[in-house]
Amino acid sequence: MKFYSWRYAAPLLILGLAFSLRLYHLDFQSIWWDEGHSIFVASQPIPQIPTLPAMDVHPPAYFVLLHLWLGLAGQSEFALRYLSVLFSMLTVALLWRFTHAILHSNYSFVSPAPLLPCSPAPFLASLLAALSPLYVAYAQEVRGYAMITFLALASTYTLWRIFFSDRRRRTIIAYVALAALCLYTHYFTIFLLIFHNLAWLAWAVAGNKNRMGRVATWIATQLGILLLFAPQFLLALRQVTSYANPNLSPPSLTEFMLRSWQAYTVGLTIDPLPATRGMGLIAVVFILTLFFQLIPLLIQPSNLPVFQPSHLRSSILHLLSPFLFLLVWLLIPLAAYFIVLQRQPSFEPRYLILVTPALFLLLALGMNNISVCNLPLGRFTLHALRITPYAFLAILLCIFLFSLSSYYTNETYFKDDSAGVAAWLAAETTGDDMVYVDVPHPFHYYLAKGHIAAPTRYLFVDIHTAAATLTREAAGRDRLFWITWRGSDSDPRGVIPFLAQKYGEKLGQRDFRGYHIEWFSLPDPKTSFSLPTDLDPINATFGDILRLDGAAYGGYPPSGQTTSTRHPAWATLHFTLLRQTNIDYKVSLRLRGQDGHIAGQIDKDLLNDRHFRTSAWPLADPALNQALNVYTLAFAPDTPPGSYRLEVVVYNRQPPYPSEGVTGAESRDGVAALIGNLTVIP
Repeated sequence: MKFYSWRYAAPLLILGLAFSLRLYHLDFQSIWWDEGHSIFVASQPIPQIPTLPAMDVHPPAYFVLLHLWLGLAGQSEFALRYLSVLFSMLTVALLWRFTHAILHSNYSFVSPAPLLPCSPAPFLASLLAALSPLYVAYAQEVRGYAMITFLALASTYTLWRIFFSDRRRRTIIAYVALAALCLYTHYFTIFLLIFHNLAWLAWAVAGNKNRMGRVATWIATQLGILLLFAPQFLLALRQVTSYANPNLSPPSLTEFMLRSWQAYTVGLTIDPLPATRGMGLIAVVFILTLFFQLIPLLIQPSNLPVFQPSHLRSSILHLLSPFLFLLVWLLIPLAAYFIVLQRQPSFEPRYLILVTPALFLLLALGMNNISVCNLPLGRFTLHALRITPYAFLAILLCIFLFSLSSYYTNETYFKDDSAGVAAWLAAETTGDDMVYVDVPHPFHYYLAKGHIAAPTRYLFVDIHTAAATLTREAAGRDRLFWITWRGSDSDPRGVIPFLAQKYGEKLGQRDFRGYHIEWFSLPDPKTSFSLPTDLDPINATFGDILRLDGAAYGGYPPSGQTTSTRHPAWATLHFTLLRQTNIDYKVSLRLRGQDGHIAGQIDKDLLNDRHFRTSAWPLADPALNQALNVYTLAFAPDTPPGSYRLEVVVYNRQPPYPSEGVTGAESRDGVAALIGNLTVIP
């Protein structure tokens, strides 16, 4: 057989296509938060990586490998992301090999559809992986998702080889090592291992001979995985069980299914309308391919015994067919993940990217089964079936190519423009300014390049110490720059802008993709920032749930409780939880004129010092069942001078947004509590 025959040329062409797509614009977009986190962790000494606080719920394998890669390839965006390219390429290649192995496996009772001399299934599986928008996206990130996808595929491939290969001993050793390495790469491997153990059970019970030997092999592999993972086990247990974010809510089943399906098919970098259409078309193709893989399970070849549903071993042998093996691989981890989400909500489809090889294998094998279908149908119907896989392939290719085009060109879904922010700061700031960022990553990566003159650092915002920090570090500076990331919860109460605007003047703001920048002048070099510590007592009770028990307010410049029309008013409010609640509340601070019109209003979530909403406040913990929140109340420059009432309303943040009735403080309507009056001067 010549080298340029289809057998050898096709996989090389697909690998070349996959490689080109993954290298295209590899360093075009900025390093974003997640990638910055990876670089920071990998930059630490290897012995320290597993126990770093930044590791929270991350196992160490990818970061250790990235540490070694940094020394070998350097720290450019291209070099950093190239490691993921390599793992993604291995996934594409192994999908070809896995599909070929499935088609030629020597399993009994249930046979696959007849093989063509050159089956298209390996070509289809690897081509879909090469063009997958999700695979391309994570091949271009400094994250471990390309690595875990390959390892999950490799461990499952070795599992298949254990079941249907004569070289079992060597394959078992490879399986144990790969499964343990999966756990060291991503803790959600546990969901994959649930599927693996179901497959082990089916294989062990289904054997004609040596059933106890199979069970012993199964137990030995699991003990081997546990033994290899033992050094990480206690740390992993602590990381996984301690992680919680009360502000997250579990997804509905519909949301979970649709979001996962979109991620695994058209990707998450495409507009909603074409995404919906593409998801629907792929779902139709998927269902039809499943149907044609189910046919061999329902119609027995004449030379095989008739299937008896009551016979347990026969049923288990059905489970070992490629169709059910792959379907269970796809569905069981997803189902387990959804169940866990109901207790620990943290939903991201990428966390279960390890199930996606099953999807591509099911699509490829289903199209292969259609092409070789031998059902007793009319000639015209059979001819139509022969060309159906080509129509399906054309649909999938069009959708994937369109999604890839969106990934490369649609700026709406580009990574955060961290490089743009760094370049702007380098051009706009001087050594007399102060720059604070509310996230540590990835600015440490860009700061290392040394182009920003102003002192720039990550500020962990503690409402009780923020004022002292600004007085120590920012007082005497010309300007203060405050950068907030779209995904940060470092300062959701707005303490830094509150203090900067209270003692300075806002000069401007600018948005970059993923970031918002505000900057303020600090005219008084002797500025001493402070939050009021002595609040005027307020006895306003909202329902029987919350009490507003202290408030301070004023305007700028600080000449009594007055404010000019050029500056906002400010207020500091202290709330205490009276009884446990499952409702998350918002606070509306309003400036109301004598004629009843609202001259200014700001609505914000009521958060405690852990930034938890009220439903997560622990009533028994005095440090967390109360909260100090700050408000900057802007109003239009043409607001008429005069006296204005400063009112507070507490209401449910979920529709229909009912307000809690207020008692104890002066209230005209039983809803808004009066905390004082402000005079707007000309």
